Amino acid sequence: MLIDLELYRLYLLAVLVLIVIPGPDMLLILSRGLFEGWKSGWIASAGIFFGALVHSVLAAFGVSALIAASPHLFDAMRLIGAVYLAWIGAKSLRGAWQMWKAQADGGVPQVERLSTRRTFLHGMMTNLLNVKVILFFLAFVPQFINPSLGHVGLQSLILGLTLTLCGTGFLLVMSVMASGVGRALMGNVRVRAALDGTAGIIFLGFAVRLFLTERKFV
Repeated sequence: MLIDLELYRLYLLAVLVLIVIPGPDMLLILSRGLFEGWKSGWIASAGIFFGALVHSVLAAFGVSALIAASPHLFDAMRLIGAVYLAWIGAKSLRGAWQMWKAQADGGVPQVERLSTRRTFLHGMMTNLLNVKVILFFLAFVPQFINPSLGHVGLQSLILGLTLTLCGTGFLLVMSVMASGVGRALMGNVRVRAALDGTAGIIFLGFAVRLFLTERKFV
């Protein structure tokens, strides 16, 4: 048997709870779905899937443990990830300000639409540079591995892929729902600016939280 089925059932229940907890990935998907439609949300979800897939493989082969155990590597990823989230937040705030200013001046606000490549990369990098994901794989996933079955790395990979697939499925649904809301609200410039500004502030909050992340259980 490749995996302990009893532990796996418990793991699935835990995953269903965890994937609905808001984080940078979910916020990115909601913003893409709201502002650019479900297709953009799905492209960003594909990027997040790829990032989570890389995390799953790295954890299975022990690379994540090496990164978390190295203060310099861990801090470098933590800082880069925090800066990246802060950059996204700053761009959102800048976009909100430009929309408000254009409307106040009587002009037509210009809304930047990201290319498919940039949308995918945003999703991938948001997930890939989040060291909290590394710590999650090291602290949470091993609790559902049965060492007596052997092939611990394969068990870790199966659990990681399960989380990745379930999480991506949830994000795909969220992007469609956000797109429906977006069609109703995005015609109002003030609403769009307010949502963009709110997203920017939340992204900055995620950046601060990631910056303050510590290697507590390494």
